[in-house]
Amino acid sequence: MVSVRRDLGQNIFTVAFDVTEVENGYEFETAELPPGVWRRDLIISAIIRSRYNTDDMEAIHNNVLADLTDKEAKAAHTAMQQWRTKAKQWSRELMAWAEENGLAQAELMPDPEPHDPDDTVEGYDGVATLSAAVELAKDQATDLEDETAAKLPELFPLWINQLGKQLHAGERYSFVGRLWKVLQDHTAQADWMPDTTPSLFAEVAADQEQGTIDNPIPYNGNMALEEGKYYTQGGVVYLCIRDTINPVYNDLSALVGLYVQIVE
Repeated sequence: MVSVRRDLGQNIFTVAFDVTEVENGYEFETAELPPGVWRRDLIISAIIRSRYNTDDMEAIHNNVLADLTDKEAKAAHTAMQQWRTKAKQWSRELMAWAEENGLAQAELMPDPEPHDPDDTVEGYDGVATLSAAVELAKDQATDLEDETAAKLPELFPLWINQLGKQLHAGERYSFVGRLWKVLQDHTAQADWMPDTTPSLFAEVAADQEQGTIDNPIPYNGNMALEEGKYYTQGGVVYLCIRDTINPVYNDLSALVGLYVQIVE
């Protein structure tokens, strides 16, 4: 079953799944999709996250990788994979239900924003529409250096719109208001989000010149550390004593002696 409500001009979809008939009716779970979208891949993601949040999934993956002989970790990982399989099945049923009950695509998508012919800006060639100017800026964004690009994530394609598509190393995408660079070629999947898969993405730093003791780099849990640079997390300053090469996501306090040292 699918319910729809309007919020700030956008449709918000709530899906009901894992429906079980009981004595007094039905029991089921629900999940809400991002505003204004109705796609199977996002239904799958919403159902998965109704049980496993980002921290849960990362912990389960890390635990099973840390010790492949750990039966408890393997059981938790198997349970998560089974939930993902169920999510895919329920998503197919929900898509079929929506179609059978006359929820046409036009009804499922938000109303388009009206175009304002007076919404114009002055450009090189005279007057251009604001939307054209924005598109021009987006086209030119690929040439921006990382330091500048990180301050303008809105000019880059949204990662959420790339699901199911092939992403290539070096490409940059916007996710949760920040900019991320692809580290290796892969097909975008709903559960391989930039902020939880350091093997596939690295956040693009907004200021490559920081990293001094007076201006340490805020550590966000998905960064490659560089020897000789200073980082800060939880009010503590750390000095990197060895390059990590690849992004790491452990707390810096867990890397003391291995990659960093605390600055007194």
